[in-house]
Amino acid sequence: VYTRLLGMALLAATPPVSAQDWQMAKGSSLGFSSSFQGEAFSGSFSRFTPQIRFDPKRLEQARFDVSIDLASADTRNSERDDTLKTSDFFDVRKTPTARYTATSFKDLGKGRYQANGTLSLRGINKPVALVFSWKPGQSATLTGEATVNRLDYKVGTGDWSDTGILPNAVKVKTVLVLVPKAEAKP
Repeated sequence: VYTRLLGMALLAATPPVSAQDWQMAKGSSLGFSSSFQGEAFSGSFSRFTPQIRFDPKRLEQARFDVSIDLASADTRNSERDDTLKTSDFFDVRKTPTARYTATSFKDLGKGRYQANGTLSLRGINKPVALVFSWKPGQSATLTGEATVNRLDYKVGTGDWSDTGILPNAVKVKTVLVLVPKAEAKP
C-alpha cells in the first residue's frame, strides 16, 4: 500500500508534459497562387510571424497563431502588388494584417494533420482548414496547404469580383522550418 501511495504521489507531483513551442527559422515561406484572365501567378508574404505549439502526441494542446503583414505581398509584378494593397483587395491602410488561429487539430495519419482554424482578414472571420505534414526533429518542418475563397473576405471587389477574370479560390501554401523556442530567461 505504501509503495502504491508513493507512486501516486510522485505522479501527482510530476508537472504535466506540454506540447513544444516552436519559432520560425530561415527557409520558411508563406505563399499563395491564383490566376488572372487564365494566366497563373504566385506570390508570397515576406513578413509573417507564426507562433506554433505542436506535438503530434498532444494535439489537444496544439495552437497556431500566425500574423501576416499584408503589405509584404510580392507577386514579382509591381502593378499587381500595388493593386493588392488597395481598398478593392487587402485594404492595407485599414487592415494591415491578417491572422490565422487554430486550436482544433485532427490526425489524418501518416504524418499528416488538419488544423481547423479561423482566418481573420479585412475584419471578417471565417473558418479555414489547413492540411499539413509534420517532419519532426531538432529542426522540424511543417508543410501545409489551404484554400481560401477570397470573396468571403471581400478581397477583389468591384470589377474584380468577376470569377471568370479572377477565380474565387486562392491556394495558400506554407513551409515552416521550426526550431524549439528558447526558454525565457529570468
